[in-house]
Amino acid sequence: MAFHFQKIATDIPGSEGPVFDRAGTFYCVAPDCGQVLQLYADGALREVANTGGIPAGLQADARGRLWLSDMKLGVLRIDPADGSIHDVVRRFDGNPIRGCNDLAFDSRGNLYFTAPAGSNLETRVGEVFCRTRDGTVTRLDGGFAFCNGIAVSADDRTLTVAETWPKKLWAYDIAAPGKVTNRRLFATLSGDHMGGPDGLDFDVEGNLLATNWGGRCIEVFDPRGKLADRIDLPFDKPSNLHFGGTDGRDVWITEHTHMGVWKTRWRHAGLMRFPDVD
Repeated sequence: MAFHFQKIATDIPGSEGPVFDRAGTFYCVAPDCGQVLQLYADGALREVANTGGIPAGLQADARGRLWLSDMKLGVLRIDPADGSIHDVVRRFDGNPIRGCNDLAFDSRGNLYFTAPAGSNLETRVGEVFCRTRDGTVTRLDGGFAFCNGIAVSADDRTLTVAETWPKKLWAYDIAAPGKVTNRRLFATLSGDHMGGPDGLDFDVEGNLLATNWGGRCIEVFDPRGKLADRIDLPFDKPSNLHFGGTDGRDVWITEHTHMGVWKTRWRHAGLMRFPDVD
């Protein structure tokens, strides 16, 4: 299919974390300014909250609240109605969690998140965690060279984690909330550039869309990990993506070339979740 791109906004420092809430309101973050922003269709921006940290990823729940991964502060919850900020996860085993980058709910409100701060190809210390809906936090895996985007399949049986610098996508079987097994290589992204997979999102057909930061594209993998399509982009550093629109087929993309937000269309609707979670 042919892809057409609409530029919605630019000059959002570190543009990242796109998400729609249940009412169709669009949010993103400006990590370099600590901002959580509401973005209107005409490109206007409103600061919803400022964490004072480095916000990175967003998800929305059934009550319209935003769940935020912050590279300095851990996992936070934000009420857009008044801008209030609440701590959710700051520590694990008595120590601060290494900066949180992205997060994803399953259908029951269990929250999976990556913590890659300080990791690279030489120092593989990135970690993946789960906060189950009862508030228990479990470390699922470690040893990543910058674990980044994260996604849960529609049936809650598969967790996929992006590892940016080696350009790898890793899959796990979810045996129970907060318990994964059978780590395996799901796919490798293309290119020899400095970069790789950042944000991830499933569509309703089980295809996984992965932004290729530095690679000027979104790569689409079928449920077996086979490359099914490639969306070439008018910018080279796509950071994240999220589905929205009245039919769920709009793909909103944040990027680090122009620090902007763009919109295009995909052949299938996206997998959108708004769990009711405490």
